Amino acid sequence: MIRLDEIAKDLKEAGKYWISFAGDSVTSCEWVHPNWRDIVIYVLQGEMTDFLNGDWKTSEWGIKRFNFGYDGATTRDILEKVGKIKIVNPDLVVGMMGGNDPVLGVGVDESIENIRKIVERLDTSVVWCSTVYSGSEKKNKEYTPYSEAFLKILDDKNFQKVDLFNLYKHFPLKRIFTFISEENPIEGLEKGDPDLLHPNQLGNAYVAKVILKEVFNIDFDPELYIKTTLSGDKYPRY
Repeated sequence: MIRLDEIAKDLKEAGKYWISFAGDSVTSCEWVHPNWRDIVIYVLQGEMTDFLNGDWKTSEWGIKRFNFGYDGATTRDILEKVGKIKIVNPDLVVGMMGGNDPVLGVGVDESIENIRKIVERLDTSVVWCSTVYSGSEKKNKEYTPYSEAFLKILDDKNFQKVDLFNLYKHFPLKRIFTFISEENPIEGLEKGDPDLLHPNQLGNAYVAKVILKEVFNIDFDPELYIKTTLSGDKYPRY
């Protein structure tokens, strides 16, 4: 877990706290507004402003995010992208992925080894999350062995894993997976089918809930956030 006082120290000493987000389409989620990456930064900036007694310039100017989510990526692909991620010299990398490995030929052992190598090569603080529990039982069954193997990786001082897969199954999945799919032959989806793999705006807020609590110990109410977002509040509450 990353403490707010540790972030404050980096902000005061280096003038920055940069977070890179790495993964597949569930991480990139560029078509979802708001998406979980933006929500995490919005909340973290607000909490740090309070922690710094209203010094919003230090928090808002210093905490920035970089999207290294690649639609359709496997852990093998992200391993090849480590050099790109390191260009921005992030203070923290938050990774979330894994759902593409079973269908794109990356076995369990290779997937876990890829994660180990990614963390080692990034050489900074890394939080790695298993993928979301989807609305597809077939998809969940395929990913379960990967989730179980992932949980056996040991945390250390620069690495924290988050069991998003098992936490996410307790959220309101029927209200989360409401998007309509484009054609996706690899997943056996035809145009117009329900997209049971990619969370909607509410689902992204629930991802943010997990990240904020598990990584930064910040409480977050996704229902309130989406409600106040839709009501037109300039600064959604949480």
